[in-house]
Amino acid sequence: MGINIEIFNAIKGVLEDYGCSGDRIKRFLTERRGFSKRQADAISILEEIMMAHGKQELRGHVNELARVEHGIRELEPRARDHVVHALLSFLLGIYINEKFMIPLGHGVDKFQWKLAGLFHDVGYPAETARGILHQFTAQINQIKHNIGSTAPDVFFRLTPVGIDQLTNGSSSLHLIQQQLDRWGLAVDVNLEYRDMIDSGRMCHGIMSSLSVLYVIDLKYQQYNPHREHQPIYDPSGISWDQSYFENDVVPACSAIFVHNLQSRCFNNVAMSKQRAPLAFLLRLSDCLQDWNRPSAEKPRGISQCKYTIDITTNGRIVFTVDDAARRQKIMEDLEASLDISDIEVRCPL
Repeated sequence: MGINIEIFNAIKGVLEDYGCSGDRIKRFLTERRGFSKRQADAISILEEIMMAHGKQELRGHVNELARVEHGIRELEPRARDHVVHALLSFLLGIYINEKFMIPLGHGVDKFQWKLAGLFHDVGYPAETARGILHQFTAQINQIKHNIGSTAPDVFFRLTPVGIDQLTNGSSSLHLIQQQLDRWGLAVDVNLEYRDMIDSGRMCHGIMSSLSVLYVIDLKYQQYNPHREHQPIYDPSGISWDQSYFENDVVPACSAIFVHNLQSRCFNNVAMSKQRAPLAFLLRLSDCLQDWNRPSAEKPRGISQCKYTIDITTNGRIVFTVDDAARRQKIMEDLEASLDISDIEVRCPL
């Protein structure tokens, strides 16, 4: 049957609660379409989901991601899809939230999950740009080496400017640090941001987090410049109450910030469903969503029929992968940052 149908059948009754059209989601999950068409469908569905909250401006982020990803496939053939992946991760997260998190008393807010699940990879073009520039400088340095030159190697360093500063004078990094502290995670936000810049690499989780927070902050500044903690409506009737920004937007962006940090960040404190349910759900869904992801090795990705998921009667997630190497990789990714005491990843019996 395949994991897509498993997930759809399990969540079709709650899709409307998450702003989804059941018919559109079913077609997306079941119809065979080319890579570009699936990206276009995913973007259209993302816009529809966000319309209810007046955050459809974020569609521009995803449009750009799709355009860049499509354009770089010849330059960076090893790049994986992150647009369709975002929607599939979001739907998988609904399944885990409804069947695992909520019954155990650790449910994640639906709007927070929309932001975190749908936009956790929008900063990926920045990370990809670094890889493309590395290929360029590697060729220059190889030519230098071949002719026997002892001149220093050349390299590019990408430095984001202004993305961490919000319009009302607040620091994104400070707000995210406060949230991670509330979750009890031992992550130094400023240190990770500086390390990203000093190392010359781009972390798509950090860049996604800061860019989403930056864009949403612009809209709050437009309609609620004094950041009042009361209903402030735009002409379409959407509320821009500062409480929503602090209690929903910042947590979602904080979960995005940590979703692909290096394992050393979680050596002392792993993300758990009890302590940091939103961050836990995002990391778990991101790791498990491994099917139908095009890459250089597998242009069509691994078939959804190779995967299954189930929640046992005693509240355990059992994720089955019909490939021992993929199973090992997924387990390593999960163990690097999560408390997986009630999660099992296995090959078919």
